[in-house]
Amino acid sequence: MLLFTPGPVAVAQDVLDAQVKQMITHRGKEFQELYKRVCQKIQPLCNAQKVLIITGSGTAAIEANVQNALGKDGNALVLSNGAFGDKLGSHSKLYYNTIFERYNNAQGLDLEVAKEKIDLASEKGVELFCMVHHETSPGILNKLREVCRYAKSKGMLTLVDGTSAFPAYELDHEKDGVDFYSWASQKALACPPGLAVISLSLDAIEAIKKSPVRCNYLNLKDYIKKQEETFETPTTPAISLMWAMDRALDKLIEEGLENFIKRHKQYADFARQEIKKMGFKLVVDERFASSTVIAFFTSKNKELNSHLQKKYGVKLGGGHADWKENSLRFCVMGDLDLDKIKYGLECLKKAKEELGVS
Repeated sequence: MLLFTPGPVAVAQDVLDAQVKQMITHRGKEFQELYKRVCQKIQPLCNAQKVLIITGSGTAAIEANVQNALGKDGNALVLSNGAFGDKLGSHSKLYYNTIFERYNNAQGLDLEVAKEKIDLASEKGVELFCMVHHETSPGILNKLREVCRYAKSKGMLTLVDGTSAFPAYELDHEKDGVDFYSWASQKALACPPGLAVISLSLDAIEAIKKSPVRCNYLNLKDYIKKQEETFETPTTPAISLMWAMDRALDKLIEEGLENFIKRHKQYADFARQEIKKMGFKLVVDERFASSTVIAFFTSKNKELNSHLQKKYGVKLGGGHADWKENSLRFCVMGDLDLDKIKYGLECLKKAKEELGVS
């Protein structure tokens, strides 16, 4: 099956093979070196003060960041334009007094949209601003830098869900005004699922030190302390997955982050134009176009995707959230090249004609 899905994605064979080693203890020099090596590869790519790795889904890292950001009776602002912004809001509401704003119709978030909400929240003493970098449900790339820098200028900590974003999109904690950021192994880096990465600014680290313990497993104070003492994790991690991540990072660094980002954009731009030529209407305004997920409207999304799988061995991402019943997502993350993308698009065109769908 050829996957054009938003994650998990197709994983290169050498990354899969990297997992196949005899197990080691997580309390020993070999693991310490592995964990340190992986963190040190990630840190300069995003200009973070500290990188932590959690065994769990991207959601685990998001919730860890949220619950470790503020003290008791904290106040947060969450701006959402999709299912994962909604989930971010639900995390915030568990722990803090939360102002939640939802934007519909695949509206992208930029400073023009966000400024008034940030200003009002600042006047009310809100301490934490939260947003999603890349909203996977319709494939919206929000304007991270301009929004977070503005929130930061208002004295807020900034927290970003980057689960399906980094490293397919640029991240610089200092330039972007980002304090807490998280992403998942099974998305743009194209590893097996099971690891989540947290990157932190100096302000985020200071905030974590002051926050109360709300959960033992996701207590970031423990992760920081254990890393600084012995470069280990507080509990047993998914060691095999870390070997895979180590290999995937080597490949990324060899290609170069700038080239990696550029390649994904080229793939997405090509796919987007071909999908438009087929007569499909895109879900997202191209000013907020994703470099990894192209969502398009179709009258028979489930039938079309099923036909693609059965006849051609091609799997697209199904419609999600507000667009569940009337869209599909053609995704270009993972172990893909231009030939595979062209094949997937050719199959989509044939399936569309065979089913007579619009």
